[in-house]
Amino acid sequence: LWVINKRLEADGSSVSVFTNAGEANENQQTKVDGNAWHFMSMSTGIAFSNNGNFATSPGVFDANHDGGSPFTGPALWSSDLSVFAEPSGGNGSHLDMLHCSPKSQGIASEKENVFWLFDGYNNDIVRYDFVDDHGPGNSFHGDAIIHRYNDFQVAMDPNEKVPSHLVVSGDWVYVVDYGNQKVFRININSGTIGGIPAFGPFEGVVEYKYKTNYNWENVVTTGLLQPAGIDVIDDRMIVSDYETGEIIIYDISNLPATELHRINTTATGIMGVKIGPEGKIWYVDYDANKINMIDGEGLEWVEPVDTVSGINSIEELTFNIFPNPAKAYFNIVSNNLNNSKIDLKVFDFSGRTVFQSSSVNNPQLISTEGWSKGIYYVVIKIDNESIIKKVSITN
Repeated sequence: LWVINKRLEADGSSVSVFTNAGEANENQQTKVDGNAWHFMSMSTGIAFSNNGNFATSPGVFDANHDGGSPFTGPALWSSDLSVFAEPSGGNGSHLDMLHCSPKSQGIASEKENVFWLFDGYNNDIVRYDFVDDHGPGNSFHGDAIIHRYNDFQVAMDPNEKVPSHLVVSGDWVYVVDYGNQKVFRININSGTIGGIPAFGPFEGVVEYKYKTNYNWENVVTTGLLQPAGIDVIDDRMIVSDYETGEIIIYDISNLPATELHRINTTATGIMGVKIGPEGKIWYVDYDANKINMIDGEGLEWVEPVDTVSGINSIEELTFNIFPNPAKAYFNIVSNNLNNSKIDLKVFDFSGRTVFQSSSVNNPQLISTEGWSKGIYYVVIKIDNESIIKKVSITN
């Protein structure tokens, strides 16, 4: 688990790395790059790419802190702890840095060294392709490609506290728009190259242009007060609301999104959220200087609350799942059920139905072929009453 610590402008941000996060044998180390004051100043977000690199979004106007041009933007880093925040010749350990996005409010990885950024100063969304990194502590940025998306006017927190995070899922980048109290998305494969922006880029790059004629659409436009964090898996989306302390779960299979459930975390400073392994939801409580974890118990975030109101009402019937953990298959059996029809549904941690049946068979054998490793939820319904069991798949 990697966490960006905003800290103070003059010091630059730090990164805390947790191994075995949340377990009894948890270990933690915090590292500060030697030039964090410039390359990682007041960072609002951290995003990992599929190549092992990560990028951070600076929340300052000017990374030089000298009152000059807004010379700031995302920085690229290696997740190799023998490289990150280790001496590399006096220019920090950063792998690359690009500019023209002051007061960045969040960042998301698309692929390789390509990242999307919320530019809070220009009220745009910006796609940065670092292309090839220049290596730790070097300074060549000239191979970059930067595209601005500005068919809308996003709005940052005027108090510069609550970020506006982004996440890429499939062909879309989902954007939390704090100031407009909504979530929208941009199709990353759409659009044509437009003109040259008047702002920036303050350095030589291969291409710096507007993107036009791209597809974008609103996802959520009501019910959010101070949205901050976001994550998407398949057709489920979670959004954190700083004002209410809630994590809101949506079905995004059709738009506008359908709200399924709200988790009241009681956090006074909820910001970034992430769905991690086994369906656990991790979230930042900024005001408490904590990271908290929700273990995903229950199905409130899989189906609308009113459809699972009968949960646990048939617990007097003994249902067993074995083997559990399971690999290629598992059985569901009751030792006191006589020829009653059983409706079964199995959901993965994103809320996607992976199996369903109606049968009087006892026991039932369920194949897990094609399923991913993780926690799954089995909904057992009899006569409109329901119980939920959890099974771990290890293949």
